[in-house]
Amino acid sequence: VYRICIAAICMLPVALPAAAGYRFDTEGDYLASAEDWPAWAAMLERHEEDREEIQQCLEDKEACEGKLKSLRYLLDRGSELSRKRQLRLVNRYVNKRRYRRDRREVSLSVVPEGEATLRNHWTTLLDFMRRGGDCEDFAVAKYFLLRELGVPAEDMRVVITWERDARDYHAVLAVRQDDGTALLLETDDTILRGSHRRYRYIYAVNEEGIWDHEKRE
Repeated sequence: VYRICIAAICMLPVALPAAAGYRFDTEGDYLASAEDWPAWAAMLERHEEDREEIQQCLEDKEACEGKLKSLRYLLDRGSELSRKRQLRLVNRYVNKRRYRRDRREVSLSVVPEGEATLRNHWTTLLDFMRRGGDCEDFAVAKYFLLRELGVPAEDMRVVITWERDARDYHAVLAVRQDDGTALLLETDDTILRGSHRRYRYIYAVNEEGIWDHEKRE
């Protein structure tokens, strides 16, 4: 059984020099299908149910309640922007939401047959819009907003990292560039790039799969 245990999954936003070394072309890191991670798969199902409300808002502004009005404006404005400007817009928009620190333990266990379990709660985009969340939730919200703007699932991953300087766990959204490297959308409005060792990458998820970036014994 392979296990990842994270006691403190998120850190508060910190402004540091930009850098990242995450890559999407490490096929050997693929671990399991997204549906094999029950808590993550359940959140994806809840999000699909929530999308009906989002779509109603997009089609009719009178159907938008509360904070969905700003979401409608963002998606309408963002649809005409380049990918680079979409990333900046979504990153700033989400980072204005309420930050709530979550210190629950995350545990990922995978048996040889590929069955995965996760003890944690993942927040949908609508739940995040209404209540805010921690760095995991910030990254997931950015993921779903960019999906609404047409960014393919295979070009994005929510990545759980260990931040070396802060000595704490942290989540970011990785978005693939044309060369296979990534831009990392941070909670302090920066978009990181480069190759220095700010992070140790632990695992990543999207709608399609789970990737294990830790060395196995």
